[in-house]
Amino acid sequence: MAPRADISTVSPRDARGPGGPAPKDTLRAAVRRERAAESATYRAARAARLAGLAAQVGRLAGPGVAGFLPTNSEPDVIPLLRRVGLPVYLPTPAEDFTLDWVRADPGSLAVVERGIPRPAGPVVGHGPSIEALVGAVLVPAVALDPGSGVRLGYGAGYYDRLLAGLAPTVHTIGVCREADLHEVPVEDHDRAVGWILTEVGLRRPACTATRKVESTDNT
Repeated sequence: MAPRADISTVSPRDARGPGGPAPKDTLRAAVRRERAAESATYRAARAARLAGLAAQVGRLAGPGVAGFLPTNSEPDVIPLLRRVGLPVYLPTPAEDFTLDWVRADPGSLAVVERGIPRPAGPVVGHGPSIEALVGAVLVPAVALDPGSGVRLGYGAGYYDRLLAGLAPTVHTIGVCREADLHEVPVEDHDRAVGWILTEVGLRRPACTATRKVESTDNT
Protein backbone atom coordinates (compact mmCIF):
# COMPACT_ATOMS: atom_id res chain seq x y z
CA MET A 1 0.00 0.00 0.00
CA ALA A 2 1.34 3.43 -0.87
CA PRO A 3 2.19 5.62 2.15
CA ARG A 4 -0.41 8.21 3.07
CA ALA A 5 0.56 11.73 2.10
CA ASP A 6 1.31 13.78 5.21
CA ILE A 7 0.08 17.28 4.47
CA SER A 8 -0.14 18.38 8.09
CA THR A 9 3.58 19.22 8.08
CA VAL A 10 3.38 21.71 5.20
CA SER A 11 4.70 24.97 6.66
CA PRO A 12 3.54 28.41 5.50
CA ARG A 13 6.14 30.38 3.60
CA ASP A 14 7.09 33.64 5.27
CA ALA A 15 5.49 36.22 2.97
CA ARG A 16 5.98 39.25 5.22
CA GLY A 17 7.59 42.40 3.95
CA PRO A 18 10.26 44.23 5.99
CA GLY A 19 7.70 46.33 7.86
CA GLY A 20 4.63 44.10 7.97
CA PRO A 21 2.52 42.00 5.59
CA ALA A 22 3.68 41.60 2.02
CA PRO A 23 1.88 43.65 -0.65
CA LYS A 24 -1.18 41.86 -1.95
CA ASP A 25 0.24 41.19 -5.42
CA THR A 26 3.42 39.74 -3.94
CA LEU A 27 1.54 37.47 -1.55
CA ARG A 28 -0.95 36.44 -4.23
CA ALA A 29 1.82 35.48 -6.66
CA ALA A 30 3.78 33.55 -4.00
CA VAL A 31 0.77 31.48 -2.93
CA ARG A 32 -0.25 30.70 -6.50
CA ARG A 33 3.27 29.49 -7.29
CA GLU A 34 3.23 27.21 -4.25
CA ARG A 35 -0.16 25.80 -5.16
CA ALA A 36 0.84 25.13 -8.75
CA ALA A 37 3.88 23.17 -7.55
CA GLU A 38 1.88 20.80 -5.34
CA SER A 39 1.50 17.20 -6.39
CA ALA A 40 -1.82 15.59 -7.24
CA THR A 41 -1.29 13.29 -4.24
CA TYR A 42 -1.15 16.22 -1.84
CA ARG A 43 -4.22 17.78 -3.39
CA ALA A 44 -6.21 14.56 -3.16
CA ALA A 45 -5.17 14.06 0.47
CA ARG A 46 -6.29 17.59 1.29
CA ALA A 47 -9.65 17.05 -0.43
CA ALA A 48 -10.19 13.91 1.63
CA ARG A 49 -9.43 15.73 4.86
CA LEU A 50 -11.80 18.55 3.95
CA ALA A 51 -14.52 16.00 3.16
CA GLY A 52 -14.01 14.61 6.66
CA LEU A 53 -15.10 18.01 8.01
CA ALA A 54 -18.47 17.91 6.22
CA ALA A 55 -20.45 17.27 9.41
CA GLN A 56 -18.94 20.33 11.09
CA VAL A 57 -19.76 22.51 8.09
CA GLY A 58 -23.25 21.02 8.00
CA ARG A 59 -23.92 22.05 11.59
CA LEU A 60 -23.32 25.66 10.59
CA ALA A 61 -25.11 25.45 7.25
CA GLY A 62 -28.67 24.82 8.43
CA PRO A 63 -30.96 24.56 5.40
CA GLY A 64 -28.20 24.61 2.77
CA VAL A 65 -24.64 25.57 1.90
CA ALA A 66 -23.23 27.86 -0.78
CA GLY A 67 -20.00 26.41 -2.12
CA PHE A 68 -17.70 26.98 -5.08
CA LEU A 69 -16.02 25.07 -7.88
CA PRO A 70 -12.25 25.04 -7.32
CA THR A 71 -10.03 26.61 -9.97
CA ASN A 72 -6.41 27.82 -9.99
CA SER A 73 -5.32 24.87 -7.78
CA GLU A 74 -7.72 25.90 -4.98
CA PRO A 75 -8.52 23.33 -2.29
CA ASP A 76 -11.02 20.84 -3.69
CA VAL A 77 -14.26 21.18 -1.72
CA ILE A 78 -16.35 19.05 -4.09
CA PRO A 79 -16.05 15.85 -1.98
CA LEU A 80 -17.10 17.88 1.08
CA LEU A 81 -20.12 19.30 -0.73
CA ARG A 82 -21.18 15.84 -1.87
CA ARG A 83 -20.94 14.53 1.70
CA VAL A 84 -22.57 17.41 3.56
CA GLY A 85 -26.09 16.07 2.99
CA LEU A 86 -27.72 19.46 2.34
CA PRO A 87 -28.82 21.43 -0.72
CA VAL A 88 -25.76 22.90 -2.42
CA TYR A 89 -25.65 26.19 -4.32
CA LEU A 90 -22.75 27.18 -6.56
CA PRO A 91 -21.80 30.60 -7.96
CA THR A 92 -21.50 31.73 -11.54
CA PRO A 93 -20.27 35.23 -12.44
CA ALA A 94 -22.90 37.80 -13.44
CA GLU A 95 -22.29 40.72 -15.79
CA ASP A 96 -22.29 43.27 -12.97
CA PHE A 97 -19.32 41.62 -11.19
CA THR A 98 -21.62 39.92 -8.71
CA LEU A 99 -22.58 36.26 -8.41
CA ASP A 100 -25.61 34.32 -9.53
CA TRP A 101 -26.38 31.12 -7.62
CA VAL A 102 -27.24 27.74 -9.11
CA ARG A 103 -28.95 24.89 -7.26
CA ALA A 104 -26.48 22.09 -7.92
CA ASP A 105 -27.22 18.44 -8.55
CA PRO A 106 -25.20 16.58 -5.86
CA GLY A 107 -24.51 13.74 -8.27
CA SER A 108 -23.04 16.06 -10.89
CA LEU A 109 -21.88 19.26 -9.27
CA ALA A 110 -20.32 20.78 -12.37
CA VAL A 111 -20.08 20.73 -16.12
CA VAL A 112 -16.95 21.76 -17.97
CA GLU A 113 -17.13 24.33 -20.75
CA ARG A 114 -13.86 24.97 -22.62
CA GLY A 115 -11.91 23.67 -19.65
CA ILE A 116 -13.68 25.94 -17.14
CA PRO A 117 -15.99 24.31 -14.56
CA ARG A 118 -19.50 25.70 -14.59
CA PRO A 119 -22.29 24.75 -12.19
CA ALA A 120 -25.07 22.66 -13.66
CA GLY A 121 -28.61 23.56 -12.61
CA PRO A 122 -31.14 26.40 -12.48
CA VAL A 123 -30.25 29.89 -11.23
CA VAL A 124 -32.14 30.44 -7.98
CA GLY A 125 -30.59 33.60 -6.54
CA HIS A 126 -28.42 36.63 -7.10
CA GLY A 127 -25.74 38.06 -4.85
CA PRO A 128 -26.57 38.20 -1.13
CA SER A 129 -30.11 36.90 -1.74
CA ILE A 130 -28.62 33.41 -1.35
CA GLU A 131 -28.88 33.98 2.41
CA ALA A 132 -32.56 33.03 2.17
CA LEU A 133 -31.54 29.49 1.20
CA VAL A 134 -28.37 28.79 3.19
CA GLY A 135 -26.87 29.18 6.62
CA ALA A 136 -23.25 29.08 5.48
CA VAL A 137 -21.22 30.29 2.52
CA LEU A 138 -17.85 28.75 1.59
CA VAL A 139 -15.60 31.54 0.34
CA PRO A 140 -12.49 30.68 -1.69
CA ALA A 141 -9.36 32.56 -0.67
CA VAL A 142 -5.82 32.91 -1.95
CA ALA A 143 -4.83 33.58 1.67
CA LEU A 144 -6.53 34.20 4.99
CA ASP A 145 -5.33 36.13 8.00
CA PRO A 146 -5.70 33.76 10.97
CA GLY A 147 -5.84 36.69 13.37
CA SER A 148 -8.43 38.91 11.72
CA GLY A 149 -10.17 36.64 9.21
CA VAL A 150 -9.40 39.11 6.42
CA ARG A 151 -9.37 37.39 3.04
CA LEU A 152 -7.08 37.84 0.06
CA GLY A 153 -8.89 37.06 -3.19
CA TYR A 154 -7.98 37.37 -6.84
CA GLY A 155 -8.72 41.09 -7.08
CA ALA A 156 -12.03 41.20 -8.97
CA GLY A 157 -14.10 41.87 -5.84
CA TYR A 158 -16.87 39.30 -6.37
CA TYR A 159 -16.71 37.96 -2.85
CA ASP A 160 -15.99 41.32 -1.20
CA ARG A 161 -19.31 42.53 -2.62
CA LEU A 162 -21.06 39.36 -1.51
CA LEU A 163 -19.66 39.48 2.03
CA ALA A 164 -20.60 43.14 2.39
CA GLY A 165 -24.24 42.34 1.63
CA LEU A 166 -24.78 39.20 3.70
CA ALA A 167 -26.62 39.34 7.01
CA PRO A 168 -24.43 38.73 10.08
CA THR A 169 -26.46 35.59 10.83
CA VAL A 170 -24.91 33.83 7.80
CA HIS A 171 -21.76 31.87 8.61
CA THR A 172 -19.02 32.91 6.18
CA ILE A 173 -16.30 30.25 5.91
CA GLY A 174 -13.05 31.15 4.19
CA VAL A 175 -11.34 28.18 2.52
CA CYS A 176 -7.62 27.86 1.82
CA ARG A 177 -4.68 25.58 2.53
CA GLU A 178 -3.19 25.63 6.00
CA ALA A 179 -0.03 26.92 4.31
CA ASP A 180 -1.99 29.92 3.02
CA LEU A 181 -2.58 31.45 6.46
CA HIS A 182 -0.65 34.71 6.43
CA GLU A 183 -0.94 38.25 7.71
CA VAL A 184 -2.99 39.98 5.00
CA PRO A 185 -2.86 43.72 4.29
CA VAL A 186 -6.24 45.40 4.69
CA GLU A 187 -7.97 47.94 2.45
CA ASP A 188 -11.28 49.70 3.01
CA HIS A 189 -13.23 47.34 0.74
CA ASP A 190 -11.86 44.13 2.30
CA ARG A 191 -14.19 41.95 4.33
CA ALA A 192 -13.35 39.36 6.97
CA VAL A 193 -14.86 35.89 7.20
CA GLY A 194 -16.26 34.44 10.40
CA TRP A 195 -14.67 31.00 10.09
CA ILE A 196 -11.52 29.53 8.55
CA LEU A 197 -11.54 26.08 6.93
CA THR A 198 -8.32 24.28 5.98
CA GLU A 199 -7.31 20.63 5.85
CA VAL A 200 -6.37 20.95 9.54
CA GLY A 201 -9.84 21.91 10.72
CA LEU A 202 -12.58 24.50 11.09
CA ARG A 203 -11.98 27.35 13.51
CA ARG A 204 -12.67 30.97 14.27
CA PRO A 205 -10.14 33.72 13.54
CA ALA A 206 -8.25 34.62 16.69
CA CYS A 207 -9.97 38.01 16.91
CA THR A 208 -13.38 36.42 17.41
CA ALA A 209 -12.22 33.56 19.68
CA THR A 210 -10.14 30.50 18.98
CA ARG A 211 -12.67 27.71 19.21
CA LYS A 212 -13.59 24.66 17.17
CA VAL A 213 -17.13 24.13 15.98
CA GLU A 214 -17.26 20.68 17.55
CA SER A 215 -17.04 22.30 21.01
CA THR A 216 -20.27 24.28 20.48
CA ASP A 217 -23.87 23.25 20.85
CA ASN A 218 -26.59 24.33 18.44
CA THR A 219 -24.18 26.71 16.69
